[in-house]
Amino acid sequence: MSVFFAHLRYFVSDALDEWRHSPGPNLLATTTLAAVLFVAGLNLLVLSNVSSRVSRWKSDLRVSIYLIDGALDADIEALRGRVSAVAGVARVDYVDKEAALQRFRESFKDLADVPSELGSNPLPASLEVVLASGPAARDTARDVGLAVSDSPAVEEIRYDQAFLDRLDGLLDIARWGGAGLGAIVLSAVAFVVAGVLRLTVHARRDEIEIMHLVGAPPMLVRGPFLVAGLVQGLAGGALALFFVEAARRVAHAYAGAGSSGLLDVLAGHPLALAPAGLITALGVSLGLASAWFAVRGASYQSKAM
Repeated sequence: MSVFFAHLRYFVSDALDEWRHSPGPNLLATTTLAAVLFVAGLNLLVLSNVSSRVSRWKSDLRVSIYLIDGALDADIEALRGRVSAVAGVARVDYVDKEAALQRFRESFKDLADVPSELGSNPLPASLEVVLASGPAARDTARDVGLAVSDSPAVEEIRYDQAFLDRLDGLLDIARWGGAGLGAIVLSAVAFVVAGVLRLTVHARRDEIEIMHLVGAPPMLVRGPFLVAGLVQGLAGGALALFFVEAARRVAHAYAGAGSSGLLDVLAGHPLALAPAGLITALGVSLGLASAWFAVRGASYQSKAM
């Protein structure tokens, strides 16, 4: 164990010396990793926020039953009782025309004056049916539609589960497609960064050759470079996470305090711990892989000389 710690101290001290003597290639490799991880972090930020919002929508499933104008109170109460009796219905709320208009004005502030210009309230009254969350929600929504389909007070029935399912499918495509494309891009970046790191290895080729001549094991030669790659990966991941959060805050500040809607859906919350850990792990993996390719090739070249 003491030999292990002695080697580790040597690797760390040698890596620090390498950073001091060759800051240019090391900074270039770190900024390259940070730039790629920043893009990956932005994608994960959007995907995690949209996925969270879709999950929240799915936990608050509703069927909207729009009523005809002039529907009788007796018909509405009968309709409400019929819907409440359907298994899987958690709650039935009546929304009159005035409440619907108020919701419209709160949700679409830019269009708040349109109903007034029309001279009358064009929005219908409705029954909002809150469904118990779970896999049976789709069947419950179908049962609600069958229960009210023959009512003279019903004008239209709307249920957004199909839309949420399609959105979930698109998110799955984005996740898998992004993962595949990201793997290709990250592999290419690893080779690019390895090419940059070869500059530092080339600058120490005489020292590496002497170490090989005196019989130093390969890991003793490669260790300092691997530690340097590890530090570059950690630094690149940390910088990427910092700039992702900075970009999110700048976007909210630029949009203003009254902004909502799309920006909140895409970047309403900071990057969660799991995606942030993934970015850090990717940075470490890329840094180590790049350093390994750089010093491995140089070691072989040195042996051949």
